[in-house]
Amino acid sequence: MNRFEFQTTMLEKGADELQRHISRLDEILSKIKAGCITVWVALIGWAFSSNNTEMVSLGAVVIIGFWLLEGFFRGLQARYLASSAKLTEFLNDKAALDKSFETLEFPANVVYPMTFSESEWTKFKLYWCGLSALSTSIFYLFLVFVNYLLWVF
Repeated sequence: MNRFEFQTTMLEKGADELQRHISRLDEILSKIKAGCITVWVALIGWAFSSNNTEMVSLGAVVIIGFWLLEGFFRGLQARYLASSAKLTEFLNDKAALDKSFETLEFPANVVYPMTFSESEWTKFKLYWCGLSALSTSIFYLFLVFVNYLLWVF
């Protein structure tokens, strides 16, 4: 097996690994949401069954805690999605692909293992994007709103 064949094999394995990580993070994210609902409903049920409606305000703490946790994992997933987009862009770029086959060399950081060499600031931006993503924020803002209504009334 020559170097280019090896790189091609590693490229295929890397693409599979990227998709596996993205899927695994999707599972984790859905478990975080399910955990949030479970803990929040249990807390609200406990507050109302013990006639201690002041405990309902703790529901906001539970919601925000799970929101922060999901933001972290969304930020991680954003890295894998960006790598997948970079790989897809390369594979759909006819000129770059032709050049790779002519020179028998792939561009740097396309072949597995792909490295994540972001600065702390970039990691923070990804975390913030994870927190503010519509699929994340709408869910948790809705829970905060419902929690507020339960607390007030």
